[in-house]
Amino acid sequence: MSSSRGFTLVELAVVLFVLGLILWTVVPRLSRVGEPGRDAVFRDLAAGSEEAFDISLFEKRETRLVLAPSAGTYEFRRPDRPEETPRTREFGSRLSVTGIRIEGEDRPLDIPTEIRYLPGGRVPSTRIFIRDTGAGDAPSQWTLRINPFDGSLGILEGTVLEDG
Repeated sequence: MSSSRGFTLVELAVVLFVLGLILWTVVPRLSRVGEPGRDAVFRDLAAGSEEAFDISLFEKRETRLVLAPSAGTYEFRRPDRPEETPRTREFGSRLSVTGIRIEGEDRPLDIPTEIRYLPGGRVPSTRIFIRDTGAGDAPSQWTLRINPFDGSLGILEGTVLEDG
């Protein structure tokens, strides 16, 4: 009677195949760990826009939303506080800005664009077009609309050029 110790070559091949399948599905998802998701970016932009509007309305101070589509970043700046370093935030690798329209005029995407929240609560009608490549099979399109009357950020599915 002989007792066999160890694994056969077939058993070892099956285990390696299963481990390879697991790694093949998990590793791409691990590369996005710590990256902001679409909802987090949209919530942050909405909160920042409302805060910028409130500062412009109640404190009578200008605030700017600076979008840098080519770098994939955005930040809120206060020109009256040049010593204050603005916190640059990233859209993440899944989100990209595909267009910016301010007061009906399209802006180039290769240079940073400033959206100015002017003293007295004046902000231009703005639409920011976003593409999300990580939400399922097909990329999804989103339109972020900054309301000129209260600074709120409306999130619309698809590319919405005009209100209907």
